[in-house]
Amino acid sequence: MAKEILKSITTCMMETVRVLEDVAGMQNLERTLHTVVKKLTENLNCQTCAVINLNPKTEKLEILNSHGLSWQFCKEYRQKTVSQPLRELIWREKPTLLRTQEDNITLAEALKLEHNFNSCYIVNLTAVHRPLGFIYVDSKDENAFSPDDQLITQLYAKVISLAILKDNLLRDLQNQAIKDPYTGAVNYTIFYALLQESIARAQRLDENLSLILLDVVKFDTLLTSYGDETCKQLMDALMSMVSQHIRNYDALSKFGTDEIIISLPGHTNDEAYACTKKLYKKISESLFTLHNLKIDVSMGIANFPENSKSLNGLLTATKNALLESKRNPDLKIIKSDKYFD
Repeated sequence: MAKEILKSITTCMMETVRVLEDVAGMQNLERTLHTVVKKLTENLNCQTCAVINLNPKTEKLEILNSHGLSWQFCKEYRQKTVSQPLRELIWREKPTLLRTQEDNITLAEALKLEHNFNSCYIVNLTAVHRPLGFIYVDSKDENAFSPDDQLITQLYAKVISLAILKDNLLRDLQNQAIKDPYTGAVNYTIFYALLQESIARAQRLDENLSLILLDVVKFDTLLTSYGDETCKQLMDALMSMVSQHIRNYDALSKFGTDEIIISLPGHTNDEAYACTKKLYKKISESLFTLHNLKIDVSMGIANFPENSKSLNGLLTATKNALLESKRNPDLKIIKSDKYFD
């Protein structure tokens, strides 16, 4: 048995090297996805395997590649609205194993694709701290996915995340300007690179840097009531407002469909909190779009070096602070009080 497991893992590693060569060789994303789905299906002997993408513009789900699903099902699934159980799963960024449907009946129902299953395993796809979707595999058998199966799936999830990130980077370079003249926002890929430089400067000069992550409350309700175009106008107007109330050398970017991330170089946690309170007051007193929408927001704050001395830790601290704010509706703004390595 040990020899069989070692052989399986060795084979997976050799296959992964070939897939990574495709990614590095600038092969298109579809080829990489097809290869990974094929290898996962063979290695795990699963009923269904699907790479499900979270569209960054609409925050809806679509199946990029799959095994065991009909073409009609995939077509009808396209632009599927994210349910609350799936939203929590995607945001959590941790693999989820259902050994049986009874482990979590609500989640099992939300995850179900075309066929009934008795066990399933989900691994999130992420890059530069942004959710990209997830890999989904299921089986007719209970307790189908061993620790080795899970490890193989996690490995391929990293490969797919890298391939999607590369594809997005190429599109950004081809299609997007550095800074939007109306909103003042920069593309997130560029924002992340600027943030890396700002952290390096703060480390070198022993300075502070704070991050704010802003989330529009009940944005899914607004989408349902007013549609994509109105909500896009809302987010553009909101980013423009934020841009006008921060300094020229601060930066902001769209982090998700209904989220804005703001970098405040030189700001301590208390200074960032004061800035955030002013932003919150301005936003809560304003009306947006031709529909005169009044919105509420949740905001999380974290600071370098108080909450972390690394960029990854700082982003994690900021996201956790926002989560705390969203869990406590009475607390609109929360400063992180934890340290992340």
